[in-house]
Amino acid sequence: MSFLPGILTKNWQLKLAALAMAVLLWTVPRFEVPSSQVLDDIPVRVDLNDPEWSLVGDPSPSTVSVIVSGPARELIRLGVDRPPILVPIDEISSPDTTVRLRDSWFRFSERDGVVVEDLRPGLVTLSFERIVERRIPFSVPLFGELPQGLSRAGPPVITEPSAVVYGPASRLERLDSLRLVPLDLSRLEESGPFLLEVDTAGLHELDVIPVQASVSIPTEPTIARELPDQRLQLPRMESDPQLQAQRSSVTVVLLGARSLVEAVDAGSLVVTIPTGRVNLAPGQEERVMVVVEGVPELVEARTRPELVLLRRPVGQ
Repeated sequence: MSFLPGILTKNWQLKLAALAMAVLLWTVPRFEVPSSQVLDDIPVRVDLNDPEWSLVGDPSPSTVSVIVSGPARELIRLGVDRPPILVPIDEISSPDTTVRLRDSWFRFSERDGVVVEDLRPGLVTLSFERIVERRIPFSVPLFGELPQGLSRAGPPVITEPSAVVYGPASRLERLDSLRLVPLDLSRLEESGPFLLEVDTAGLHELDVIPVQASVSIPTEPTIARELPDQRLQLPRMESDPQLQAQRSSVTVVLLGARSLVEAVDAGSLVVTIPTGRVNLAPGQEERVMVVVEGVPELVEARTRPELVLLRRPVGQ
């Protein structure tokens, strides 16, 4: 029996190749035998070609089951690729439409021998909304601080202050402005104009014309204007004794663009303290920050001193 090992080991590479070929020839026909498979959760997509309407939400249901038959190897590939069902809509007559799905809408790339046997469910409901147009104003987000010595003299000036937006009516109702790309004030060396693009985040399904705007930032040299002897007005307490201040007046310093600062009427300013800090019991005292009310936008107000000593005397 010693000759058997020799038979097994002689030309072993050829024998191994022959075995592999036999397995392949046995396996391939088995994969070519037609079989059937259920593909669950196949997505339903809509190819909308009517420019006057927009799809609202997803189809209902948004996925279906597809029963297919064909060569096993092709069905395995379909199970991995999971192509969608693409529903073509060329013309809309009603906002709510029920569509019967067709086998030919299953995009399986014409795989050889694959047949669609059934779609479950066979009906989907689609909701549409008319496309409308509306003119919506631009807004210019600003951040950073202007270079030293410069102050803003007014709000941003936009050459064309609004754009025409096309989209579903419900979307446009919730849109009160179109944000432009934020502008960094710290990099400005002049007033402009600057060409800013529309920030398209959150604007899917909408068409905006134009998609950019020319923006200028009015600036002027910064000046400081002192208003001495501005009377300190203390808030009224609900009961006596009332508050008393260490000093009756302060100096107000206005900072900002020349034209804005010089236009401030000193009589329109109110120098006081934050009402939320008035919580002194009789016999208590506290240093609090002085605030100036009535200051125009883009003008900064400071006081000298910044703090005053408040006291509430003991009642008689």
